[in-house]
Order: sequence, then C-alpha cells, then structure tokens
Amino acid sequence: MMKIVTLLSILFLFTLIACDSGVKPNSQKVTFGIYEIVKIGEIPDSIIDALKTLNVQIENNPQEPIIGFIARADSMALQLDLSKENLKLVKTIFPVDLGQKYHAVIAVRPKPVIDNSHIKNTRAAGNTVVIYFTTEGTRKWAELTRNKTGNVVVFVVDDQVYTMPVITAEIKNGIAVINNLKNEALARNIAESLNSGIRE
Repeated sequence: MMKIVTLLSILFLFTLIACDSGVKPNSQKVTFGIYEIVKIGEIPDSIIDALKTLNVQIENNPQEPIIGFIARADSMALQLDLSKENLKLVKTIFPVDLGQKYHAVIAVRPKPVIDNSHIKNTRAAGNTVVIYFTTEGTRKWAELTRNKTGNVVVFVVDDQVYTMPVITAEIKNGIAVINNLKNEALARNIAESLNSGIRE
C-alpha cells in the first residue's frame, strides 16, 4: 500500500489537489512560507523511532522528500518540538492515497526562506494563486531557485503544504504559483487570505 501512496505522492509534486482549504476566514491573517526540505536520510534515527511510535508510516526511500505518512486523525507527530534538531514537521493539506486517508509528512527547516513579508500581492487566476514578491522576495526566490535546482521546496500556508514543486531553473521574475487547486473559490480564498497578511 505504501508503494502506491509513494507513487501518488510523487505525482503530486507537480500539482495540488486540495480537498479542504484549511485556510482561515478572510478576516484572519494566515502564515505563508517557502521552505527547504530535509530528506529522511538526513534525520537522526532517534527521531525516526519517535515518529514510528506516533503512528507515522516511515518512507523507505531515503532520497524522497516525504518522510512518512499519517492518517488524517493522527496529528501528534506534528506537535513534536524538533527545534534542537533544526527541523519542523508539516503535512500536506491533501490526502496522497486513493482512499483519501493518508497525508504526507515532510520535514523542513524551521524558518522559511520566504514568508509573508516578502509578498507584494497575490491574485487568483482560475484555480491557481499567483504570488508576486517584493524586491527582497524576488532576490530570495531567485537565489533559492538557483541554489536548489533539481530539488523540491514546499509552499506552506498555516503549517500545511499546498504544493511541492521541483525547481527546474532559476526564477528571476519574482513570481511563484500554487497550481491546480480544487476550484476557483479556494484559489480566491487563499489569495485574499495571503493579501490580508501582507505587512504594511
């Protein structure tokens, strides 16, 4: 079963099928971040053992960006304080299996490379959210995509992963997108929520 889940999760690296927005109402600010991932092979065995005791089904391939899988109701693992290990755990907003029961768990560095303060504005375009960065955000996005070409990064809204793109080239134009959301209403909600969090 986990082989099927892994295969499906790889397919989702390029797209997002969100079943539940998880985004706060428009009146509340949301947190946004683009994070570097930490592969399972880089995580200490003691943490892997702790995750197993918290019902995380660990991914077998040490090169995968996903470290494991949890059922929708199992969230204890996400509450582990891994700051001493320079780690943070997040999960995908979308299930990654055909039965819609399991979410992928991803390990990231605790601080995002890009956050709300680097967003100039966003807009919904169909079922896509287009993010326009500030001058500083544009510089950071170009640097990240230049240094992480061939790697996966994650776009996180309120501690949930909305997309996991593979960086294929340096992006200098200061634009990023969250593609293939469930519907236009979800894209509008995310864009409006992110815009509400932009610092004046």
